[in-house]
This record gives sequence, structure tokens and C-alpha cells, in this order.
Amino acid sequence: MTPRVESWRDRLRIAVEQSGKSQRAISKAAGMGAGYINSLLSEGKTPTIDNAIAICEQLNISLSYLLYGFEMNPKTEEVLRLLEAHPGARDGILQILRSQESGESR
Repeated sequence: MTPRVESWRDRLRIAVEQSGKSQRAISKAAGMGAGYINSLLSEGKTPTIDNAIAICEQLNISLSYLLYGFEMNPKTEEVLRLLEAHPGARDGILQILRSQESGESR
């Protein structure tokens, strides 16, 4: 039976288990105190973005996966970065994508 994954803590817990490393080893390799991951999982503490990135690097997962539950490939990251840099183009691109989507459902 696959565990139900609802939160970033669930994804963190699963990633740690799948890594085969201890929470302590991952915490230390990420530059945190030995009990850092335990404090996130058991004590409800919330990491800073920098600490979350460091943990993700140790677990070979992306920050987007940890936070939102999906991986983002480099091309998608580039598209998002360009959309943020050119907000005026966003509406036109959305219109194109939506027309493609509605055309596929016909």
C-alpha cells in the first residue's frame, strides 16, 4: 500500500527513507545540526529556504518537489523564469496554451 502524501513533510520523510541515509547524516551533510531533520519532521519546525535547498541537494530532489509534489525540469524552469521577466507576454502565452488544451479535448 502506497502511503498518502499530502504535505512537504510527508515528501521529506519519504525522500529520507528512500535515500537509505539517516536523518542525522543528511542533516550534517546539509550543514545543519545533527537533529535538524528530526526537528522538521517531529517537532513541526519550518526550514528556511536556504536550509530546504541544502536538504534537497543532499536528497537529490528538487525544491519544487519538496514543496509542491512535482518535479520541474530545466526547460519548465526556464519558461517560468522568462515569464517572470516578461509579464506582458504572459497573457498571450496563456491564451495560446489554453487554445491548445481546448483543441486537444475535442
